[in-house]
Amino acid sequence: MDQIPPAASVQKSVSRLLQKVHAEDYEAVLKLGTQLLTQLSPTVDPGTAWLVQEALCSAAHEADDYEFMDALATELTHTANLLQRADLHVEALCKSSTAKRCLGQTQAALEMASKARKQSTNFPAESPLRVQVYQVLIAALVESGDFGQAWQLHGQLDDCLHLISDSHEQGKAYWTLGNLAFMVNQPQLGLNYHDRAATLLSPAKDMLLWARFNRASTEMRLQAGIADSATHDCLQRAETAFELIEAGDLDRMGLRMTQSRLAALDGDSERATVLLEDFTAHYSGSGEHLVPLYQWWADLAASTGRQSVARDKQQYVAHWTHQQTSTQGGARDGE
Repeated sequence: MDQIPPAASVQKSVSRLLQKVHAEDYEAVLKLGTQLLTQLSPTVDPGTAWLVQEALCSAAHEADDYEFMDALATELTHTANLLQRADLHVEALCKSSTAKRCLGQTQAALEMASKARKQSTNFPAESPLRVQVYQVLIAALVESGDFGQAWQLHGQLDDCLHLISDSHEQGKAYWTLGNLAFMVNQPQLGLNYHDRAATLLSPAKDMLLWARFNRASTEMRLQAGIADSATHDCLQRAETAFELIEAGDLDRMGLRMTQSRLAALDGDSERATVLLEDFTAHYSGSGEHLVPLYQWWADLAASTGRQSVARDKQQYVAHWTHQQTSTQGGARDGE
C-alpha cells in the first residue's frame, strides 16, 4: 500500500499537476494525476480531490480513454456532492454524458445530459455552464437520432455563446451548431456557423482539433453537395494540419474518406475508388473503424453501376455494425 504523503507534499503535487494542465501536457497529467489519486487520504479536502479528478477526467477525454473518463466522472459526482456544489455536480454530469456517448451508451448519455439540464434550470442566466449543458444535450440527442429536438435547442445555445470568454471554446460551440444545421438540411446556416467556428478556433492552441474541424466541415459540405472552392480550401487546411501531427486510425480513415468523397463529387469516381483501395490495402488497425469508409465505398460503387462491389462493401458494414451493437459500439469523439 502506498504511503500517504503529508498535506504539504500533496499540495505541491497538485500544483505541479495543474501546471501540466495549463501546459496541455495531457500525457503528463494522466501519469502524475493517476499517481496522486492513489495517494490521497480518504479524509482529504474534497476541493483538492476535485482538482485532481477533474484534471484526470479532462486529460482522459483528450486521450480518447472514455472508459477511464467515465469512471472519473462518477467520482466527480460524488465529490461535487461532498462539496455541496450544484454547479460542479452539473459539470460532472456533462462529463459523464460525454464519456457514455463516446462509449456508445446512447441512452445513458441522454439521461445524464437531461439531468444536467434539469439541475441547471435555476442557474443564473449569465452562467457559462449553460453552454456546456446545451452542447452535451444536443450531442446526446443527435447520437440518439432525435434531430428535431436537438434543433429546438440550437437557438438557446446560440443565444448564450456570448457568455464564453474563451474564443476557442466559442468556436467549438459554433462547430456543434453548424453540424446540427447540416443534419436538419439547413446547409446555408451550417456554412455560416462553420465559418464563424473557423475564425474562432485556434490551430496554435489545438492543432488536432483544428484538423478534425476542417475535415468534418468538409465532410458536411460534401454530404450537402457543396464542392466549391471554399470546400477545397477547407480540405486542404485539414490535410496540412494532419501532416503536422500524428493522426490515429479514426482520423486517418476520416480524412481519406473525405478525400474520396470530394474526388467523386468533382466527377472523378476512378480516383475516388483508388483512394479507398490504397488506404484499405495498407490499413492495419481495427476493422470497426472502417465502417463509415466502407459505407461510403458501397454508395460510391452503387452510383457507378458496380453492384457486386457495393454488395461486398455493404456486407462488411453489416458485419461490423452487428459487432458494434453487441459491444455497445466503438468510441466516438463528440466534438
